[in-house]
Amino acid sequence: MLKSELILPRLKKRGSEIQPVWLATDYNYLQIAAELIQIVKAHVGLSRGELEVALRQYEGDSLDYRIIRGLSQVLLNRCTFSSDTQIDPVALRTALFDKGPVIQKNDLLSIMTREQALAAVTVQLGLTVDVIEQTLFADLMEERILLGSNEIWTPIDLIARYNLEIARGLLYWAHAVDILIRDNYKELFKYIKLFKLMYTVYPLPQQGYNIILHGPISPFVKSTIRYGLQFAKFLPALLLCHNWRMDAQVQPPDSAYPLHYTLNNTTPLRSHFKTPNLFDSQLEVDFATEFEAKYGDNKRRWSLAREDEIIVVGDTVMIPDFSLTNRQDGRRALIEIIGFWHPHYLQRKLQKIQQAARRDLILLVYESANVAQGVFEKVSAGEVLTFAKKPVLKEVLAAVERCAIVPESSYNKNAL
Repeated sequence: MLKSELILPRLKKRGSEIQPVWLATDYNYLQIAAELIQIVKAHVGLSRGELEVALRQYEGDSLDYRIIRGLSQVLLNRCTFSSDTQIDPVALRTALFDKGPVIQKNDLLSIMTREQALAAVTVQLGLTVDVIEQTLFADLMEERILLGSNEIWTPIDLIARYNLEIARGLLYWAHAVDILIRDNYKELFKYIKLFKLMYTVYPLPQQGYNIILHGPISPFVKSTIRYGLQFAKFLPALLLCHNWRMDAQVQPPDSAYPLHYTLNNTTPLRSHFKTPNLFDSQLEVDFATEFEAKYGDNKRRWSLAREDEIIVVGDTVMIPDFSLTNRQDGRRALIEIIGFWHPHYLQRKLQKIQQAARRDLILLVYESANVAQGVFEKVSAGEVLTFAKKPVLKEVLAAVERCAIVPESSYNKNAL
C-alpha cells in the first residue's frame, strides 16, 4: 500500500465524481521506471538503507518526486530482504554490551575499549570481528540485505502496478462498494472471505449478482485501519472477472463529502493475482467434457453452466459446481460433485448443504469419499447420487428432471 501523500495527488475530482489519474507509459516515465529498476538490481547484496539512500539521491529535486517515490515504494514492497545471521543480533548485542562500559581509547578511568570488548566476544562466541560488525544491528530494517525481487519487472509492469496501487489505495476511504458481477463468482468470494470483508449479496434479474462491500469508514466497521488495508487489497480480485462494474462511495481526507468512484471491466488496470483454473478437480473436468460430448449439440434439452449461482448459507456462501437449465421452460437444477476431500472440508460442506435446504441441489458423491454411508442423504433436501468411478449421466439427467424448478425472481437480500 502507498501512503496517502502519494495517493491523493494522483486523484482528480469533478463534481461528485473522483477518479485516479493513470500514469502514462510514455518515454519519460518508462525511462524513470527503467532507471529505478536498475538501481534496485545494482543493490542486490547490499543493505536496504543503502538502497533507500540511492533512491532518494535519484529523486533529487525532480518535480515528479511524488511519482518517483511512489514507483520506488512499489519496487521496495516487492523486494525480498534477509536478516539471516549466524547468531541472533539481540543475543550478540547483549553479550557485547555486558562487557561495557567501553570507550574508544584507554584512559585511567576506563576498564575496556571497544576493540577489547569485540575481541572478548569473538572468543566467547567463536565469531570473527567482521561477522560481529555485520550482525550487530542486522535485525534493523535498514540493515537487512536485499536478495532480489519477488517478480521480474519491466518498466511497463512497474507503471501498471503503480496505477493499481493508486486505484486500490482510494478504497481505503470507502463507505461502501457496490459491485455488479456476472461471472467468476467463486474466485471473487474466495478473496472476499480471505480478506474477511463484510458484504451484502442479492441476485440480479437476468444474470449475476449485486454485492455490496461495507467499507472501512462504514458505520458497521470498528477496526478501521486494519480493515481498510484488507479492503484495499481486494481490488485485484475484482479485475480477474470479465463482466463487472464497481461504484464506490469514498471520502478521502481532503474531501468534505462522499464522492463516487467508478470502475468497470474496460479499465486498463491489470491484476497480479493468479488467474484461477476453470475447474477445481479432474472429476469436474470429466463430467463437463462427457456432458458436452453426449448432449452438447444444438438439439440438446439441457444447457450446462459452470458455477453460475450463489447460495447464501449463514455467514458464508455456497457456489455449486454446475447448473443445468432447461432450454424450453427455464427450469434449473444445481449440481455439486463431492470427491475425496479432507474431513474438515467435508464437514463444512455438510453444514452448507443442510443450511441451503435446496431441493433443486443434486449431490454427486464419490463412493470413496471420506464420509459414512447415508450422511449426505440425511442433510440434503435434494437428491443424492453415488458413483464409483464417474457419475452416470443418464441417472444425473433423470434426477435433474425430478428436481429442477423455475428460479424465483425475488430480490431476497442476504447480509454477511
